[in-house]
Amino acid sequence: MNLSMDVNWLLNECSDPYTLERLFYVERYAWLSLSPDMCAVISIDGQFEDVNTHWERTTGISREKLQGAYLIEHIHFDDRERALADMQRLITSDIGSTTFSFRFLCKGERHVELNWNVIFSPDHNAYFCTVLDPARDADRLAYTDVLTGLKNRLALGRDLPSVLAQAQEADSRVAVLFIDLDGFKAVNDTLGHKAGDTLLVRAARRMNYVVGQQGDTYRPGGDEFVVVIPKADRDIVAGIAGQLVERLRAQYIIENKRVNTGASLGIALYPTDGETAEKLMEAADRAMYLVKRGGKNNFAFHIDGLGDEPCLD
Repeated sequence: MNLSMDVNWLLNECSDPYTLERLFYVERYAWLSLSPDMCAVISIDGQFEDVNTHWERTTGISREKLQGAYLIEHIHFDDRERALADMQRLITSDIGSTTFSFRFLCKGERHVELNWNVIFSPDHNAYFCTVLDPARDADRLAYTDVLTGLKNRLALGRDLPSVLAQAQEADSRVAVLFIDLDGFKAVNDTLGHKAGDTLLVRAARRMNYVVGQQGDTYRPGGDEFVVVIPKADRDIVAGIAGQLVERLRAQYIIENKRVNTGASLGIALYPTDGETAEKLMEAADRAMYLVKRGGKNNFAFHIDGLGDEPCLD
């Protein structure tokens, strides 16, 4: 299909329902995935048709559980009449969009005040909603990965030089762990991009659980992650890396299917493997690729001049 084709022609003249279905699916998926905020597609009768992954961070409710639920079940009783009336006005009046707020029922029977921006699409016969939590950090958009909620590439570029400067002053070590998920592409190819997104979110959560307060976890992009551990002891770092490998190869349940993946980890230590952020990242990346070539699902420390065989711990 010619991508420059007039969308109005597709809507009005195309007789192939599959083409239209794919058009709407791609459009919807892109919007849900790229938005930095909570997003939802809600049917005309108030059922959550689709949501992105951000809802779980704020509400504690997973995407799988929210999909299929009805919005009215999550609106505080005292706010229902007003919120539903505002949504109905989008269908019965000439306004194109509306904004309102109400108390949303989250996991644990707690309510959180959320701000909603809503349009109604007659072509989709559904409401498209972006939802903001006013309590969230104001500058999160700049330094937070849209999908996983981890720190992003920009934050890594800001934080790592500062961590190294502090380590130089204190004469201490810093560990940089470069992590690549094994088997991620197969999940994307077989179950689709939404399942791949869910896998990335779950993997990020597992990494955060292992790393805890010992360091920071970043997602520079794709299925690659970086962990920075200040005041690093080699044995402690090896223990963390081993736990990460173990946790990331544990089975996931995604869209009611069992998914098996793994992770390859490369580790570089400051100042032994480099004294700048760039050198350390390069060293950790080389160690990670040696693990990939050596069979994956493991970790290795970087060693200068290492040949084709990884030094696995």
